[in-house]
Amino acid sequence: MGQNEKDILLQKLADATRKLNLLTEQLEIANRKLKEYEEKALTAEKASQMKSLFLANMSHEIRTPLNAIEGFTRIIVETDSEEDRMKYYQIVESNNQRLSSLINEILDLSRVESGEIQLKKEMTDINQLCENIKQLFKFRCPESVKLEFEKPLMTATMNTDANRLIQVFSNLISNALKHTAMGSITYGFRVINEMSDIEFFVKDTGSGIEPEFIDNIFNTYASQDAEQQKGYGLGLALCKIIVEKMGGTIRVDSTVNVGSTFTFKLPFQGTVGGINKERTTTTTNVRTIRVSARPDDMNQKTILVAEDEDSNYELVKIVLQKRYRLLRAHNGIEAVNLNEDEHPDLILMDIRMPEMNGLDATRIIKEINQETPVVALSAYAFEENIREAKMAGCDEFMAKPFRVENLVEMVKKYLDEE
Repeated sequence: MGQNEKDILLQKLADATRKLNLLTEQLEIANRKLKEYEEKALTAEKASQMKSLFLANMSHEIRTPLNAIEGFTRIIVETDSEEDRMKYYQIVESNNQRLSSLINEILDLSRVESGEIQLKKEMTDINQLCENIKQLFKFRCPESVKLEFEKPLMTATMNTDANRLIQVFSNLISNALKHTAMGSITYGFRVINEMSDIEFFVKDTGSGIEPEFIDNIFNTYASQDAEQQKGYGLGLALCKIIVEKMGGTIRVDSTVNVGSTFTFKLPFQGTVGGINKERTTTTTNVRTIRVSARPDDMNQKTILVAEDEDSNYELVKIVLQKRYRLLRAHNGIEAVNLNEDEHPDLILMDIRMPEMNGLDATRIIKEINQETPVVALSAYAFEENIREAKMAGCDEFMAKPFRVENLVEMVKKYLDEE
């Protein structure tokens, strides 16, 4: 081969190498763009899923108090006893406050995310503020949970927005109540860092938070409640936004099956007073209603009501207790155990409950006896929720809020009552 031919081949090889390098670069660029598109698509899909789960949770949070308000409002009209009417009024008022709080949270979140939140500071007695918080939860603490204000040695007055501070405390305590079936919820404050900061806390002995959810617990669309149906909702997201707006930070320490401690720290502008001579633990322990079977109930057909909300159970109890023997389970585990022990004729099953949810409980119950009818009563009422309930073995699905007449008819259908 002559030199000229070699030069031509070398030139062709060089050209081919340049083209190959160019193609390689273009391929790398295409791969990077494809990866970016995939990441954006996954992010959009995840965001869409979180928003859908968020909406499902908000639907549940709204329907639950509405169920009690609608049901007890109708029952009050038909009640002759003044004592019973006052009790039902209190239940309606408690759920009305709960619904109002949720609506305010939704509106607050909208204002906060658009930067419209305004702080109105004034000198505030922090001890008195904490005492007042007890009254907000007077009718919301079950008898199995003690709400305790841990008074510090020293009193404190602080220049702050009292309403926003109460809002953060209330959201944290409400969250703790959802996850604490028994035990205590303790809250309080302490002045730290040579009185430059004040630290507030809410500590519970509840179910705790699994480690994989900790990092996202304060996010609006990415919290444990949506997927696990444990009800974190908007409250924690609002707490973070408000605390940061006030110049502070918030965090949580939690151990599964032991409890959680939420702590938020704010800059302290105020004065520390004298020794608090009444440094004692103050306990709020409000009695709630529990069911007990009477001897003359034993000949009646038995309905097992799995419901963790006292007001919702009380509504069912008032409607059905004259015709049927009622048993009450506070969670899925109790429902499974009571089903094995009592062999009820019908089960009314809430879906979102602590310890074990209604879907898992239904699956276990149906494995034991396929013939036991299970009617799902749930504030999760989207089509996918109904499908999940039917797939778990529920024979019927009734959305909350439900009409009393519809509940009666549903029960008659399965218990052959005329």
